[in-house]
Order: sequence, then structure tokens, then C-alpha cells
Amino acid sequence: METNIEKAMLPFKMQQLLDIIIEKKNFSIEDALQYLYSSELYQQLSSESSSLWQFSSMSLYDLLKKEKRAKKQNQKVNSALLLFYVFCLENYKDYKQISSEEVLFLFNKYNVLDYLEEVYEPLHTQGQKYIMEEIEQYINNQK
Repeated sequence: METNIEKAMLPFKMQQLLDIIIEKKNFSIEDALQYLYSSELYQQLSSESSSLWQFSSMSLYDLLKKEKRAKKQNQKVNSALLLFYVFCLENYKDYKQISSEEVLFLFNKYNVLDYLEEVYEPLHTQGQKYIMEEIEQYINNQK
């Protein structure tokens, strides 16, 4: 952001964009926040050198939708990887004795699924206890 005025405008622009996301995507507030704040567009908007804040909220929404669509198309859903994600989620839930919602929150907060994808090849061949300890160590290192 170049000026204090631009920095001050960012929350208002984010609020307008979130209103559009909630309306167009029929998202809850929490889902809309996750959708926006996990995007590259948000990173660009909050960058000091960005001029995107000058775009209309609808134009920003279109850019965000395009980014999310491209990201979704680039993701190759591998059924073995998906099974591994579910295995990890279900077992971590039991390992920590917390709800699946809490596990999903942690996995999202600390990008555990991205990590699991990166280390899938060596990790999926290990035992359950080892995998749970690896996930716990990864989360602790991210805190």
C-alpha cells in the first residue's frame, strides 16, 4: 500500500468483497473469510506495492473466482491421496480425542493437507502411530 488512505480503505474493500462472496457463493461468514483470506488475491491486495485496491469489488470477486477455479483445475484429486487424507483425519481425531471439526480446523490452520501431499510417498508407508506423531510434530512446528 502506498499511502495511509489506501491502507485504511482495505478493510472496507474486504467487507464489500466478503458481502459479494457470501451472496454469490451462498457461504457462511466463516467460509467466506476462509475463501478470501486463503487466496493469492488477498496477498496481493495487502501487499505494499498493490494497486488492485482500486478495482471495484465485483472486479475483485471475478479475479478471485478465476483464481479459485484455476487452482481447482490444477488440483489432481488422487484417490490414494484422498484416502490418506481421510485416514490421517480420522486417526488424528482419535489420537487427540477431539472432534473431526477440530481436526479439520487444525489441518486448515496449519496447512497439514499440503504437508501430507508433499510427504505422501514416504509417509503413507509408515505405521499409524508414526504418522500421527509426524502430524503432531508438524503442527507444533507451525505454531
